[in-house]
Amino acid sequence: MARVDRRPRQRLGAEQRRATILEAAREAFSRAPYDAVSMAVIAEAAGASEALVHRYYSTKSRLHEEVVRTAVEALLRRQAEADDALGPGATPRARVSSSIEVYLDFIADAGEGWAAPLRDPHDGSAEAARLRARTREHYVELLRAVLGLSAGEPTDHALRGYLGFLDAACLSWFGAGCPQRQRSTVVEAALGALDGALRASGHAVVAAQV
Repeated sequence: MARVDRRPRQRLGAEQRRATILEAAREAFSRAPYDAVSMAVIAEAAGASEALVHRYYSTKSRLHEEVVRTAVEALLRRQAEADDALGPGATPRARVSSSIEVYLDFIADAGEGWAAPLRDPHDGSAEAARLRARTREHYVELLRAVLGLSAGEPTDHALRGYLGFLDAACLSWFGAGCPQRQRSTVVEAALGALDGALRASGHAVVAAQV
């Protein structure tokens, strides 16, 4: 019997095909946890065969890692652009606040793909988990630079604790439907957590800037 596709296949160049598959995967992972998304679903959304998806991305875990990697790169780029727009005279508080605002926009767009791993650390591919861990350490380095702090304990404990609080607060905000009216509450709560963590680690002068 001849195969009848529900969606006509498109002839695309290699790079365009790869990008189409990646976007279809991003959309799929933004709507459902990792285990609920199949390569067949992604292939259907991309207008491609499952075999073709595997040709470009050998496994679902490899494709998921690429989705997370491109999302992280986009977030870091948007935060850097927002920081540059503040100008060289911006206070640490303004710079951290700006990064949180961009993060909230990112969360609202990323959807379940962002939230699921926070609810369940085992959600997603192992490769993506390692990438998230490296990204967390990169954010610790960025915070040190913004606040003018040196590496080492207890400073790093404070910064990692702040990042944990930020994600927990953002997860609560996401669960409430990402209400615009509550954005300022999340931002101020996160800044307060950073302030408290820095004071507790002996950085009262730096905390006063936050």
